[in-house]
Amino acid sequence: MTFFTQKKYLAYLFIIFCALVFLQGIFQLPVMDRDEARFATSSKTMIETSDFIDIKMHDEVRYKKPIGIYWAQVVSNITFSSYPYDKIWAYRIPSLFGVVFSLLLIFNFLNTSYNSYIGFLSIFFIVSCFLTISETHQAKTDGLLFLTIISCNLILLDLVNRKRISIKSKFLFWLSLGCGVMIKGPIILIFVFLPLIFFSLANKHNYLKYIWSFEAFATFLVIVVPWFILITIKSQGVFWDESLGHDLFKKIKSGQESHGFPPGYYVILLFLFFWPGSVFLVQLFGTIRKKWKHYFFSKTDDCFLIFLFLIPFLLYEFIPTKLPHYVFPSYVALSILIAKFLIKQKFRIQNIKYSFIPTLIFPLIFIYLFVYIVGEFSFYDETFVILCFLLILLTICLTRLIYKEKILNFIKLSGLFQLFVYFIMVYFLVPRVEKIWISENINKIIDLNRNKVDEVMNFGFNEPSLIFLTSHKSKKIDPNTLKKNEILKKKILYIVTIRFEKLFENDPKFRKFRLINEFDGFNYSQGKKIKFKVYLN
Repeated sequence: MTFFTQKKYLAYLFIIFCALVFLQGIFQLPVMDRDEARFATSSKTMIETSDFIDIKMHDEVRYKKPIGIYWAQVVSNITFSSYPYDKIWAYRIPSLFGVVFSLLLIFNFLNTSYNSYIGFLSIFFIVSCFLTISETHQAKTDGLLFLTIISCNLILLDLVNRKRISIKSKFLFWLSLGCGVMIKGPIILIFVFLPLIFFSLANKHNYLKYIWSFEAFATFLVIVVPWFILITIKSQGVFWDESLGHDLFKKIKSGQESHGFPPGYYVILLFLFFWPGSVFLVQLFGTIRKKWKHYFFSKTDDCFLIFLFLIPFLLYEFIPTKLPHYVFPSYVALSILIAKFLIKQKFRIQNIKYSFIPTLIFPLIFIYLFVYIVGEFSFYDETFVILCFLLILLTICLTRLIYKEKILNFIKLSGLFQLFVYFIMVYFLVPRVEKIWISENINKIIDLNRNKVDEVMNFGFNEPSLIFLTSHKSKKIDPNTLKKNEILKKKILYIVTIRFEKLFENDPKFRKFRLINEFDGFNYSQGKKIKFKVYLN
């Protein structure tokens, strides 16, 4: 076995290792508010009602995205879970699959088109950045959409390198494009067609003509058209009004759901969410600026990679509504560019002053947040002190390696640092910050008392995570609307926020209720502290 082949199998082992590591968090992390819980609850409703065309979160229609992600989560649950389908990890499997399979595709392509070193470094920078870790662990559209975008763009990158494309690749391209549209609508076009159009204009050559095939395009139509026709009929056109008019166009027009930020937002976040790859950003763009003729005219593949990153990234910078994961697919092209840059430089960086601050940004911010979160929601102890000491020590070692230009050792240690951070979050922070897992706490109380009562009711906490976990065993009912005879007939466990405390103490109809438990919580979606009361009659 040659050294080259060994590198190839090491990369596969690395991807498998990453998948096994990510499974720890997928199983340990409670359901997140709000998008993850909404997607999961809608998929759960689909299973419960056996209606695989309409999209509802119980009785409320949810027409923000197409059906693709819900079908994927339904298949995952039917395969890996069972009734009452309230295990959030089963809904996260499609995201994990999307990211892991993307890594395999990226490495295989780069290993064949360039070499195993570029392939390995590229997937390392992708998988070790915090944004990848975040999206892999959430039951949303972005992990699976990531796979469809990567599939399309690797085919296009191969086209740019070879100046030709096989009929098989055309079918795979339009198949992936169709699946992407079914997952998140037209968003995939931003990451696939827009960069190709700008690249064609820059090179004065129409690359769009190479991917056209009537038969392949027919595959796209077969995937996309049937469901859109069915949902149009079933919703009487409301789907288009909600998904395009209400969701997409409003995000383009103005900042929605408190997510409005000025241009520059994603540039700043690159140094946080793309670490450790962000350490080399300044040198990379400095080199591209100095040798722009080489990158844009001599190196056609590098030019296309620049457009793959730059066009979607800049477009989202100027759209008012911003969330970190919107530009997630752009990170792949950036990772490949950095990997190629480092291999060409033979792991030596001439201007280390530009790497020093980017090296410190993510570690120092994480250490600060770690200290703050533990102090705010938990308590300091010996374990916390040891973990802080190790984080600081690793940060010092990272800056020392950059200073000495030992880039290969820096890359290895940065991977170890991210692994350490990951296990701190999964096995130390998640169990310690119980206050923010309000829905989990309510669910535990319900499970402890469920067999002792006739009915469980809750009111005052309206986050989707609670609906997902307890909809099959608890009813959301305003205490003010209950009649006295309804209460006397049943033994009821009632969980409410503290604003209903006086009602239970003073209203005669609740005179038989006694306080059996109370706990404090923090609603991170609203940034508010909440106190809960648990009553039993």
